Amino acid sequence: MQSFLRSMLFVSVLAAPSMALAHQGHTDATGAAQAEEFWFGHPGKSAAITRTVKIEARDISFAPAALTVKVGETVRFEVTNTGRLDHEFMIGDANEQGEHDKEMAAMPGMAMDDPNGVSVPAGKTATLIWTFTKTGALQYGCHVPGHYAAGMVGQLTVQ
Repeated sequence: MQSFLRSMLFVSVLAAPSMALAHQGHTDATGAAQAEEFWFGHPGKSAAITRTVKIEARDISFAPAALTVKVGETVRFEVTNTGRLDHEFMIGDANEQGEHDKEMAAMPGMAMDDPNGVSVPAGKTATLIWTFTKTGALQYGCHVPGHYAAGMVGQLTVQ
């Protein structure tokens, strides 16, 4: 048993640096840190917020179920979990949501560390600030295993 635990610790130590680097973004020519870009935008800055949208994460749905934002907007999403279960709030298109759902199903209990999402424990509120840079059809979804498949997804249109 001790040898198994030692090997698991070794694997964890080796994996930790690569996992930590997965969402750090990059630096520009001057060495200044730049936010990670997605095809539809990037994490926003508090000073640039143009509006706040309140989202309610229920067991098992979001309210509102659909939103529209504009290209160039920096939106503060205040996600309040009014349910009894822990939830997530992640922005992405249907393909990205499906891929993330597979990852979360393979690693239940894994904490959300993606720049385009937040974990929202039961009874708590979490904030995500996002700047939208391209038009398109997105979703916001919860990827606690089973939640997305059960329909915990909202539609987000960027126009």
